[in-house]
Amino acid sequence: MTTEREFREWEKKKKINKKTSRRKVQKKSNILWVLIAFCSIVLTIKNNPQFFGFSEKLTWENIINSVTNNALKKLTQEFITDTDEPVIINNPVNIQAKRFNRVDEKAKSIKYHGYSVEELAQILSQYVTTEEEKARIIYTWITHNISYNVVALNNLFTNNIYPDVTSETVLKTRSTICSGYANLYQQIAEKMGLKSVIVIGFAKGIDYAVGQDQNVNHAWNAVKIDGNWYLIDATWGAGTINNNVFNAQFNPYFFATNPSEFIYSHFPENPKWQLLNTPISRSEFDSFANVSPTLFENNIELISHKNNQINTDDRLNITLKAPPNVVAIATLKTEDNQLLENYTFVQKKGENININTSFPSAGNYKLEIFAKPKDGNNSYPLVVTYDVSAQGGSSQFPITFKHFNDYNGYLEYPLTATLSPNQNTYFKLKIDKAESVKVVNKSDDKWADLTRYGNVFTGNVNVKDGDVIVYAKFPGDSRYWAILEY
Repeated sequence: MTTEREFREWEKKKKINKKTSRRKVQKKSNILWVLIAFCSIVLTIKNNPQFFGFSEKLTWENIINSVTNNALKKLTQEFITDTDEPVIINNPVNIQAKRFNRVDEKAKSIKYHGYSVEELAQILSQYVTTEEEKARIIYTWITHNISYNVVALNNLFTNNIYPDVTSETVLKTRSTICSGYANLYQQIAEKMGLKSVIVIGFAKGIDYAVGQDQNVNHAWNAVKIDGNWYLIDATWGAGTINNNVFNAQFNPYFFATNPSEFIYSHFPENPKWQLLNTPISRSEFDSFANVSPTLFENNIELISHKNNQINTDDRLNITLKAPPNVVAIATLKTEDNQLLENYTFVQKKGENININTSFPSAGNYKLEIFAKPKDGNNSYPLVVTYDVSAQGGSSQFPITFKHFNDYNGYLEYPLTATLSPNQNTYFKLKIDKAESVKVVNKSDDKWADLTRYGNVFTGNVNVKDGDVIVYAKFPGDSRYWAILEY
């Protein structure tokens, strides 16, 4: 989800009546906010001049001249970003794993067209009783009724206009940026008797520059449910942005997300809102591999490589841990996003998924790993991305076919696509349920049997020039199916 340069800190909400608060807030001019917003916009434009229509020879002077013409928004509403009580880290109930079908369906059916937070809170309260149901119905209603305002985000940079993110305006327009989502959630939660705060910090959206962003760029919420604090991001729960267009897509993952998972993409400015027993540093956050919620939703763990940047020689082996029904594929790209075929070789052995990677030459690459359950769906969601710096190159891997993956094939030797002709080559592979495995030289159509040891097949084969195919035969089928090609 694209994130925007936002407010750095908000003052505690004062206990004053509504009319007096509005008059005072409208008159308030907060110098600190102006400076923070100014610096945030300047850094964003400086780091991404071409995105905002500036020339490549952009200087600090013309950035400043452009930004200072902006009549930056004064505060239109005070925000609650902290609590006066200690935040105790314990082992809260895993609310995210619970089913909220009834609450979600009710939230989707509520067609409220007004713009009163109090009135909306009263409507939502009719259908829920527990604190977790209250927290959930707010999340589901907001994510189904408020869209991300890409135009407002662009106006922030092109016209230097910060959008009005008050709850009233968000309800009137039904669109906002992340601070508007967070503000609306906090305001409704308060009216429904929940304690909630707005958390500001850094989020790894597509515009996040690792190690470079110094100003907070995102806002989300923490809400207290039955004595425990939980993390919520209604912005990311509402959908995604692709090609500068918002795509509404409800994502329940960002409701009461496990803090140990949330920290991979969200780093709060105040470390207590990590909700971790041992908070991590900003440098640790920046070093984390770029993971998708799908990684956690499929119960996949990073075993061998947990950092985004990997330095290697001419080959790399990454290990993931996954349930038996999860399968994976991988792609390797160059810096200019050219896809390199047969430079990745994914295998599963027990609970481990091994992603073998080779490189055509020394250089920088992007390795993307996709995974899904074996459910018949051919769509593989992205689960983790790595930036790899290779010191050398090596050959491609052999081509695999459907039956190799369907029968949990695992190849030990040879793991290179190019074989030396007119020499004995040792083959060793595992494939479930296979009755026999044969290696065929296509140049002379000679078939060589591998010796079977349960579901493991081994043997030396004199390979010739040209293609070499490995075939397997399975129970109830007289045909031999190609599983590997060299």
